[in-house]
Amino acid sequence: MTWVLILVFLAIWVPDLPGLVRGRHWPELAAFAVLWVLGLTLALLVSYSVPVDHVTQFLRGVFEPIGQRLVVAPPD
Repeated sequence: MTWVLILVFLAIWVPDLPGLVRGRHWPELAAFAVLWVLGLTLALLVSYSVPVDHVTQFLRGVFEPIGQRLVVAPPD
């Protein structure tokens, strides 16, 4: 299962990498690499049945207030 996850994540990486390197978009490449590594790590942890509840709670704590400020109920 580990190899399948790595291959899927590489399939995500490969199409974008040449354009980022050729265009010398180093900040975007660094951000993409960090998010890619975080996603791969989280996917591997889930595949090995490691509880990731604290990560989920952290992400909800960060993004729910942002979502509540951006999404406004329509006027009556």
